[in-house]
Amino acid sequence: MTSADRMHAHRYLGVDPGFPHSAWRTPFDALHWFARRQGNAPLITAVAHSGTETTLDYRTAEVASRALAGWLCAEWGTARPAVLALAPTNDVPSVLAVLGVLRAGFGLLMLGPSDPPERRAQQLKAVGALAVLQAPGTDAPYADATTLPHWEDLVERVLPLPPVDPTADALYFATSGSTAASKIVAQSHVNAVANAEAVRRHHGLAPGDRVLGCLPIHHVNGAHFTVLGTMMAGAHTILAESFSPMNYPKTLRHYRPRIASVVPGVLEALAETWRGSDVPSDFDYFVSAAAPLTTRAARSVANRLGARVLQAYGLSETTNFSTTMPTDLSEETYRRLMLDPDIPSIGVAVYGNEVAVLDEDCRPVRPGQLGEVCMRGFNVMSGYAGNAEATAEAFRNGWFHSQDLGYRVEEEGRDYFVLTGRLKNIAKVCGETVSLEEMDRVLRALPEVRDAACVTVPDRFSGESIIAAVVLDTATDVAGARAALQARFPPAVLPSRVVPVPEIPRTATGKVLRPRLAASLSGSG
Repeated sequence: MTSADRMHAHRYLGVDPGFPHSAWRTPFDALHWFARRQGNAPLITAVAHSGTETTLDYRTAEVASRALAGWLCAEWGTARPAVLALAPTNDVPSVLAVLGVLRAGFGLLMLGPSDPPERRAQQLKAVGALAVLQAPGTDAPYADATTLPHWEDLVERVLPLPPVDPTADALYFATSGSTAASKIVAQSHVNAVANAEAVRRHHGLAPGDRVLGCLPIHHVNGAHFTVLGTMMAGAHTILAESFSPMNYPKTLRHYRPRIASVVPGVLEALAETWRGSDVPSDFDYFVSAAAPLTTRAARSVANRLGARVLQAYGLSETTNFSTTMPTDLSEETYRRLMLDPDIPSIGVAVYGNEVAVLDEDCRPVRPGQLGEVCMRGFNVMSGYAGNAEATAEAFRNGWFHSQDLGYRVEEEGRDYFVLTGRLKNIAKVCGETVSLEEMDRVLRALPEVRDAACVTVPDRFSGESIIAAVVLDTATDVAGARAALQARFPPAVLPSRVVPVPEIPRTATGKVLRPRLAASLSGSG
């Protein structure tokens, strides 16, 4: 990878890298401005499973984050770059901890509270973290964590805070995976601003709006959409401790958000458990991301909840959102793109980034032709921390290569994108190529199948063989699943086994953990 390749991947509409057209250069420009203009307005209301709520207003967030930043600088110095680590939970102390670290100019590694020791150690080493922090009042996920003081116990530090370079790496997220060898994505303040500006423009987000989030804030979606994106629009985040099918409808009806951020698994659970009337009349839509949405789930939400789902798409490497379904679709167009096709669209490119479908020679393909979905723009990461080889592989010919397969559809003067699978989720059986995700979709479309995923295992005769795992309704068998696959795929690539399982292992955001599933199935036959 040449330096020009990487620089060009940050271009937007042919312009050299610079800053997004936003009022802010860092998230703290926005926090400071809104603290002065609407200091008493709620920034975040955190809702525990018990129903207890804690509200943080903009003025308090401004004062508290500065006090915490001063304490951090006194403890770990003002030399930059430097990185601290935190395992945040969905509560106000954790949000303040995130803001304090970033305001002090440190990079922040987001750790998962349940990360195993080996995975945590690999991540800390990759970024050279000085310390692991813990928000006050939260259970310690790590024995060696330093508990932050409560901001009210701090006096304003006389030590001046170091200037924050907008182009500096601010947030580090481990890519999803079941092993300790995941890559660490480095995102700058500019990336955060670009995503927030895209969210504001696309959804018309403004002061007075409420956004309901239940996704963990140590993940990229929870951090950028639920917290930072909403904050930089001056809006109000309703932050649920986590998703609960029983509590979620009450939260939705009580706090009456205009938008809710979810993953497909949340929608599927709501469609099964929802009782009573439709969602409140002032609720606009769910934004679903992080994992593929099925047509069946979108239909169920429309029929059971009377609500729309706007599917969004992005990666940690592209700071959360690259595309989102438009908000202004007619009923006919929404049905054509979301409810009727085999695969719902992921929408159009959002502000600040370009999206293209390219062939193996990095040339754009025609509408409807399959290729790799690639991006460039303000939202593209700095690179993978401590992994120059992986960074070079990801940036080629002036684009970030997602390794996602898809195609482009022209509809009413706009380019819509559809994802069909991952390059790495392609199996070769007896010389024939097949998409595991296409098999997943066929199985999940069956009424008797609650969830499904396919994996490959080594085979001495065919190179690879496929095993299909299905979560079935009570008192059903796999005959229907076998018949559905036989109707859609050639005999040579059909799964060697269809195995009923109690559940499909997934990440907190809904991605299938195929290595873990393959390991469990390889010994089940």
